[in-house]
Order: sequence, then structure tokens, then C-alpha cells
Amino acid sequence: MKSLRLICTASVVGVAACSLPVIGGGPSASHPTMHDVATDIAAAPSVVQVREFWRSSVVDVVAWDTDDADFGLRASVSRTGRLVGGRKFGDHRLFMTPFFAYNNGGFKYAAVTMGRPLLAARAQRDPYSCFYGKPCSPMVTVGVGIPDSVLRANRDSLVVTFLPRVDEPWTITLRRELITAYLTKVDSVVAELRKTASM
Repeated sequence: MKSLRLICTASVVGVAACSLPVIGGGPSASHPTMHDVATDIAAAPSVVQVREFWRSSVVDVVAWDTDDADFGLRASVSRTGRLVGGRKFGDHRLFMTPFFAYNNGGFKYAAVTMGRPLLAARAQRDPYSCFYGKPCSPMVTVGVGIPDSVLRANRDSLVVTFLPRVDEPWTITLRRELITAYLTKVDSVVAELRKTASM
């Protein structure tokens, strides 16, 4: 059993975040405390980070495998406890580095099984990707939105197929253990923010 490191950090939304991370007292005292430790039984250890900035309107949850930080999952949760990340409210973001996408042939669109195409996500910069030390998440990412229902409905590892304009299709496999740890943290953040918003 490996310990899953969950690092409480400050919320970041692309390059829009301009405040310093919340450390200690001050205005952060009224914000939810989201320190946790979970257990991961997978072969590859995972990292799940909660990133919160007191001036930001959202709290981000970011997750990836420490042995492969080229891709992972990310969600933005509003201060009222709603998923607002991605191009569509309620979507999670499957992120990857631009180099990872390019080296695999790029993609025109992506899909889970042969269902409807997933919406592409805009490129996103994260200047605080290494703020709390290593392991770091990518500083620049591209990706696609995955509906919450799709992420929760799958009982096994989730395979996302990317279809380039010219080359052969390629896939990313999100381990079930990573998805479970990530969704558990997202749900706890949503619950805390809803409770705080109702006070």
C-alpha cells in the first residue's frame, strides 16, 4: 500500500491567477481546510493536489501519476461548490503536455469508446505547477473535457482515443485508482465549499 500524497495548494486558473498562495492565517481563515491523506493500492503512486488562492473564484483539483506527469485530470470548483472547469460546466479536464500530444501525432478530436467526440480544451498555463515542490504537474497543457457522468460511470480504467488528422489513432489510459482518488478529492472539495457557501 502506498501513501497517496495530497498537497493542499492554492487555486490556479490558467494565467489569470495573480495572488499569492494562501499560507497561514489572514483571509484564508474563512476558507475550507482540505488537508487529507488517502491510500493508493496501485502499482504507480499518484498525486492529487488541491490548489486554492484566496482571491480566486475557484478551487482546482489536479491529479496525475508520479511516474508519468505528461497527462492527468483537473477540475475547477466554484466557491459555491459547482464544477465549472472546461468549455462546458460540469466537465473534468484530461490534460497533457503539448509535447506529449505532438509526439503521438496530435489530435483533431477525442472520444471515449466510439461515443460522441469530447470537446477540446484550450491551452492552459500553470505558473504554480511546482510551487509546493516535486513532483510537479506540467506548466503548459492541452487536452479535452470529460463529462462527470462518463468519468464516474466507468468501473475500470478509462481509455480515451485521440484521432489525428493524418496519423493513426492513439490512446491515453487513466487508471481506475487515479480516477477514484481524484473523484474522492473533488467530491470532498465540493462538499466543503457548499457547506461554507451556505453559512
